[in-house]
This record gives sequence, structure tokens and C-alpha cells, in this order.
Amino acid sequence: MFDPRIPYQRRMWHYDSDRPLSVAQLIALGSLDARTAALLWLLVERHQSVIVSGPTDPTPGIGKTTTLNALLGFLPPGSTLVYTTGMYEDFGFRDEVDPATTCVLANEVSNHLRIYMWGDVARALLRLPGDGYAIASSCHADTVQDVLSMLRRDLRLPANDVRGLGVIINIGIVGRVWPPRRRFLTVNFLAPHAPDGAPNDVRLIPLAEWQASDDTFTPATQEALAEVAVAVDMPLADFCAALERRQLLLEQLSEGRGVGPSRMREAVDALIASEQGESPDDVMDGDSEDEDADK
Repeated sequence: MFDPRIPYQRRMWHYDSDRPLSVAQLIALGSLDARTAALLWLLVERHQSVIVSGPTDPTPGIGKTTTLNALLGFLPPGSTLVYTTGMYEDFGFRDEVDPATTCVLANEVSNHLRIYMWGDVARALLRLPGDGYAIASSCHADTVQDVLSMLRRDLRLPANDVRGLGVIINIGIVGRVWPPRRRFLTVNFLAPHAPDGAPNDVRLIPLAEWQASDDTFTPATQEALAEVAVAVDMPLADFCAALERRQLLLEQLSEGRGVGPSRMREAVDALIASEQGESPDDVMDGDSEDEDADK
């Protein structure tokens, strides 16, 4: 297991973004809206796994790593983040960490490079949520259905394993203007239980969809939120109240150019501490100038 505290090891295996962005900055750029971001925050905080998918064409560098790193900023205080080593991973970390507070990061699920995961190694990664871990990874896929095809057909994962993989985000570049506009095209949650009468099927719960007509995002329905609340073991009223608090804070943090990763992390920690009845520093006032040292 590589030590995530050593920047060299992180860069060597995981292609850190040249310009790390926070979720607040992604909102400011229009990549997603505050409501969707708040929902993703709550899901990552509640130990749900995340897969970020995006196409190779028309150009690489679609933003999967940037998106994934930004979302990891929603991990709650006290989390352990394990950096895996692609096809060389032996999963020995399982003897050293607590699954309930551990998120396992894999650069990508594909057969393109040895630092990615495929075959038996990828299947071992994708089955970790069944043992109580959260995972975070990316893949090349144009749509969420392509992601499911990769999981079910190419990797031959049974439906029960796929249903434990949490959130699938499909991102892409839209329009023909410069600079490129990156958008969260769809965000779906994998229903944790089989549809009635179809034990081998996987059902998606839509959480957001980008609308090309007006460059907006269709939010999750109340029925979808109710299902997700059950999946993360929260009463619906508590879930919706927590969602509203996060949305309000993200709207403040994303004003102007949006705050950077360090100030974003401070705001996340402060809100969680306040909900737990602790005495955090004042939650940020939404100043859009990034004064942190994200360098």
C-alpha cells in the first residue's frame, strides 16, 4: 500500500490534476449545480462509492481525475483514503484499515495501462463495497449504460455487486465554444435492491440530468430522494434538511470564481462539526476569493 501522505507516490500512480479544483469552483464553472453537488456531498459523506465516467473522444483530459479529486473533498473527518497501485495491487490494506471509514481510490478501471485496474484485480476492487468499504474510481464510457455494460458484460460482475457501487457520474464536453464547457451529463444512484421479479437486473435512480436547451440540470424527484434516504439510512426529513444546508453553503462558496480546495475542506469540516453539536470556527461567508494555499 502506498502512503497517501507522500506526494511523490500520489503523482507517480494517480495523475494528480495539474490544476486541482474544488466542487465550489466546478459549480462556478457551470459543470454542475449546487443542488446536485449537495446531494453528492451527502452521499460521499454517508460512505457511498463513486464512479466518474467520461469519453475518450473527441479529446482526452475530459476532467475525470479533477472531478474525482474534488468529490473526495466531501469525505468526512476521520476518513482513511487508500491509494491503490493498479494491476500491482494486492489489497493488503484490508488488514490495516476499518472498512466503515475507508474509501479506496483507484485511478481508473480499464485495461489501458498497468496503473489502472482490469480483470480479477478490478473485480476485487469493485466487490469491496460488499465488505463495507467505499470506493472511488473512473472509467471511459459515453453513457451510464456503457458503464453498466462494462461492469456486467466485460468484467462479468453479478448484479448484486453492481448494485453496491453507489453513484455513477457521466461527464462530457458540450457545445462548440472555447474554452470547453464540461458538464455533469447524468448522475445516477444504483438502487441497492433488485427490482421486483428481476433478481438479475440493475435499476438506476436518476439524481440529475443536464439539459442542453438551457444549460441547466434537472434535479432528483422527491421519490428519488426518498429512495436514496432509505439507502443511506436517514429519515427522509433529516436527509432533506441536511441536503438544504449543504446546498445553501455551496451556493455561497461558489459565488464568483468559487473557493479553492483548502477553503472548501474547511467549510465541509465546519458544517459537519456544527451538525454534530461541536464548536467549529464560523462557517465561511461565501467570499469567492480563494485565499488558501492550494499550490
